[in-house]
Amino acid sequence: MATSATTVAGEFIRPSSSDRPLPIRAIYAIVHFARRKPLGFFGLLLVLTMIFLALAGSMVEPYPPDRQALRHSLEGSSSAHLLGTDALGRDVLSRLIAGANISIKVGFGAVAISACGAATLGIVSGYFGGWVDKIVQRIVDSWQAMPYLIILITFMGILKGIKSVDIILAMVVAMGILGIAGSSRVIRSQVLTIKNGPFVEAAQSMGAGHVRIMIFCILPNVFPLIVVNATVALGGIILAEATLSFLGFGPAGKPSWGQMLSVEGRQYMRTSPGLAVYPGLFIGAAVFGFNIFGDALRDVLDPRLRQR
Repeated sequence: MATSATTVAGEFIRPSSSDRPLPIRAIYAIVHFARRKPLGFFGLLLVLTMIFLALAGSMVEPYPPDRQALRHSLEGSSSAHLLGTDALGRDVLSRLIAGANISIKVGFGAVAISACGAATLGIVSGYFGGWVDKIVQRIVDSWQAMPYLIILITFMGILKGIKSVDIILAMVVAMGILGIAGSSRVIRSQVLTIKNGPFVEAAQSMGAGHVRIMIFCILPNVFPLIVVNATVALGGIILAEATLSFLGFGPAGKPSWGQMLSVEGRQYMRTSPGLAVYPGLFIGAAVFGFNIFGDALRDVLDPRLRQR
C-alpha cells in the first residue's frame, strides 16, 4: 500500500505532485489558477454557471418558459417571479435560463467547427509551406474579406423561409465556417516555428510520414493555442447569435436573449425596464466571462507569457 510520504536515511520526503491522485491534482491546479489569475477565475465561474443553466435548465427553471398568466403580465420582481414577468405573464427568469441553452448550443457547436477547420488549414499551410501555403493563405485572405454579419443575415434570411431547416443547426454551421479563417492564421504562425524543432527533424529522420508528424508532433504543440482561440471565440459567437435573434433571424417560438431584447425589451422598455436590462446583463456576463477566462488561459498555457 502506497503511503503519502516516505523517509530515506531519516529524512522526510514530500511526494511529488505527479504522485497525487488526479482529483487532488485538479483541485490544486484550480486553486493555483484562482490565486494567480483571480479575474480569469471569476470568468471561469461565469462560464460554468452558464453551462450549468444550459444543461440543467428544466430542473432550475421556476416555471415553464412558455407558461402564460395574463393576469400577472408586466409585473415587477416579487417572491413568485424574481425577475418579473413579460407582457404575456411569462416568467422572465425561466425564459433567460432557457435562452442559455440556445446560446451554449450555438456557441460550442460553431466553435467546434471553426476550431477543427482552423487547425486543419493552419497546420497544413504552415507545415508544407511553399505553393501550398500561398494558395491556402490567398483563400484565407478572400475568406476574411467577406463581411461576416452581412453574410450571416443573408444566409439566415434565405433559410428562414424553409420550414424543414433547423435554424439552430444552420446558425451553428454558418458561424463555424465563417470563423475558420481568422483562427487559422494564428495557428499557422505557430506551426512555422514548431516545424523547425529538433523533435520534428528526429521524426523525419526515423521515416515518419507527413500526416503522422502533423498529428503526433505538430498538433500537440499547437493544441493549447487552439483551446485559447476557441475560448475567446465563444464570446463572439454568443454575441453574434444574440444579434441574429435580435434582428429576427433566430429560432421561432424559442426564448433567446436577443429575441427577448428585440420583442419585449424594445416595446416595454419604459414601462418595464427589466425586460431590456436582464437579457442585456446575461449577454454581457456570458461574453465577459468567456473573454477574460480565455485571456487568463492564454497567459497560463503560453510558455512565453508564463515565463514573464
